[in-house]
Amino acid sequence: MNPKEKIRLIAFDLDGTTLQHGNMLSERNRQAMEKAAAAGIFVVPCTGRNVSFLPPCLKELSCIRYAITSNGAAVWDMRGKRCIASNLICPETAAKVVRAAEKFRVYMEFYIDGQPVTERGNPEKAESYFRFPPEKLFFTKKEYRFKDSLYDYVVKDRVHIEKINFMYVPDEVRDDFYAELLSIGGLEITYSNVDNFELNTLGCDKGWGLRALCDALSVDVAASLAVGDNGNDFGMLRAAGFSVAVENAIDEVKAMCDVVVADYRADGFAEAVEKFAL
Repeated sequence: MNPKEKIRLIAFDLDGTTLQHGNMLSERNRQAMEKAAAAGIFVVPCTGRNVSFLPPCLKELSCIRYAITSNGAAVWDMRGKRCIASNLICPETAAKVVRAAEKFRVYMEFYIDGQPVTERGNPEKAESYFRFPPEKLFFTKKEYRFKDSLYDYVVKDRVHIEKINFMYVPDEVRDDFYAELLSIGGLEITYSNVDNFELNTLGCDKGWGLRALCDALSVDVAASLAVGDNGNDFGMLRAAGFSVAVENAIDEVKAMCDVVVADYRADGFAEAVEKFAL
């Protein structure tokens, strides 16, 4: 199957799919995005990151206007600086999650209104108290809004949350912590690595965000192409009209996709755009 004639929107994961070395975009991938946009195709990051944590290499591209963020929970018009669709975790569920994270001593952050929120002092304790390995400390280098107590913040201010992010869950507590999260109910629990958990409200995933954006743009979701690599991409890949896995994707992603292209380090994203969209 070659969908070239019908593709109107390309949704792509970032980490492990499109970006290299965390926040770098290769020249070939950048050119593929610009060529697709010039052909009238919407080029849309679809990521677990919040909108404020999108890398400059994408924000500076004039060909990218829309972004699906927080695993689909917040769809942004970045040019208009407004959220055009959202699907949020309620305060009651969030409060239970906070207590579970405290019990298992797991670093937690909220994504709210496109911004990361965590407890005051958490980044400084990432290695010593939350047991982060050095290579994971990059993920704590965000422009946080700090709160003295996430539990009090949720309960008293009754905030609704795009995503609750656990960037690193130590192996010794992972299974028990996962079981506790499952027992709370009302949550989608996904992952983008072997050692993290990402929580959204039940029914919300990247596929929900993709469908919401397609509705807003009057694009048939069947005219979308999606590229991904990991567990939090399942919903997007199922929803898209044509699904592509990069070679480094987990086996479950490869099995569900229409095609497999090169590894992300070999510009698999650009290959997907060149072969199946342009």
